[in-house]
Amino acid sequence: MTGMGCRQSVSGWSMTPHKNSSFTRRTLGWFLAAALCLGLALPSTAQAAAMPASVESPAPTRGETAIERAMKAVVAISPQDEAARKQNGDSEAAGGSGFVIDASGLILTNAHVVAKLDTVEVTFSNGKRYKGKVIGRDGRTDLALVKIEAEGPLPVLKFAKSSKLPLGAKIFALGNPMGNRFSVTSGIISGYDRAYDVAWPVNFIQHDAALNPGNSGGPLITEEGEVIGINTATPPETIFDIGIGLAIPAELAARIAPKLLADGKVVRGRLGVTASSADAGMAEALGAPGKSGLIVDAVSKGGAAERAGLKIGDLLLSVEGRRLEVVRDLSMALIDTRPGERVKVQVIRDGKPVELAVALESDDDTAGERGKVAALSMDLGGDAQGGFVLGFEFKTGPTGKVLVGKVEEASIGQMYGLYEGDELLAVDGVAMRDPAAAMAAITGSKRDVSVLRIQRAGQGTLHVALPLSAEAAKARRPGVPRRFPRGPL
Repeated sequence: MTGMGCRQSVSGWSMTPHKNSSFTRRTLGWFLAAALCLGLALPSTAQAAAMPASVESPAPTRGETAIERAMKAVVAISPQDEAARKQNGDSEAAGGSGFVIDASGLILTNAHVVAKLDTVEVTFSNGKRYKGKVIGRDGRTDLALVKIEAEGPLPVLKFAKSSKLPLGAKIFALGNPMGNRFSVTSGIISGYDRAYDVAWPVNFIQHDAALNPGNSGGPLITEEGEVIGINTATPPETIFDIGIGLAIPAELAARIAPKLLADGKVVRGRLGVTASSADAGMAEALGAPGKSGLIVDAVSKGGAAERAGLKIGDLLLSVEGRRLEVVRDLSMALIDTRPGERVKVQVIRDGKPVELAVALESDDDTAGERGKVAALSMDLGGDAQGGFVLGFEFKTGPTGKVLVGKVEEASIGQMYGLYEGDELLAVDGVAMRDPAAAMAAITGSKRDVSVLRIQRAGQGTLHVALPLSAEAAKARRPGVPRRFPRGPL
């Protein structure tokens, strides 16, 4: 997965301004990084109240524009040096942008900007440099806090009362793109509630102010200089700016920042399952026609889900009444929960509805970092006459297990994720004891899709949605978001 100045992790991404003055070398360096993630954010009144009391930020200089005043609170963030980088065990951290949210020296940025570093170099537009200590990071939302010790009160950016401006409203992105430090680009609000992918649990602000590697963590501000978002990414299909920028809303940042200050992380709950999207075709194959949700691929041993009775193959429909369609829906349903909190979960099991109460376990926030959700990009194929060919077989393994045998090149089986040696556990939720019965269950199905539950060495339990006709295959081409990315939740 690629994004603005990001390094892959769902592990993080990073963008660092190149110090070399050569544009060619700088551009090449960024291109090789192949990650574009950007961000801007400012504290809201609610967030400021949760921050430690500090002196007022310096008064604005007479005659300054709102943009000039705002730029005084923007910083460039970079690794201190190569030695520090290696000492902190992170060879990929490249840096980006951030901004001051408290005059005492608190700086908000993206988690992927600081990556795994404990200390960073923080530079202001007046040339002053400080050693910054990373005091908190949240992988699920890609936000982080850095603390510096300054000689006096620092200029501060404040969150707007609301991040929702009218469509077409003028906005500005401040940051350090591609080594061009303390730059400003302008644009308009293009939309709200945008998704980066099917896993990252943030509803982004979309705008068209130019974002490039190095903008990550910088503020998206109004004409009055108030922060409405933290610039974080461009769409994963892009490398450089294409006129679609994504910013984390200020309201979310205002909720997360005080938690990072208090605990260094966000302590939230999770179910303890690995799940993948199941559209209507998959749901029907599992005995739930007209439904959609998440299919449970794995259940953590001894975890919250197992204790509550969730099982592999269950179709998750909702959590606390919130409908689930893609994995980010589950992450978003749990984003403000706490470990030990009980939530109602509705599932379909063997075609029957089941309601469970789950006492949530503690979340591992790094499990949700963007980049860990893999995407497969392949083309639809068939035989030489254009016929529909599954292109695989089953065989009996040495211990009597049903295994996937030979998988033909460019066949439906290969394109939709089957590998020779996969152990077949079930077809459409029914356990299979021999190869002939397994193939008969697939080829004899009257549905458009057959769901194969498999066990793969090193990857655990997986679900493969296998189209059973050329029409069904065209409707669910592999390589697009509908290919059911999965993630631990």
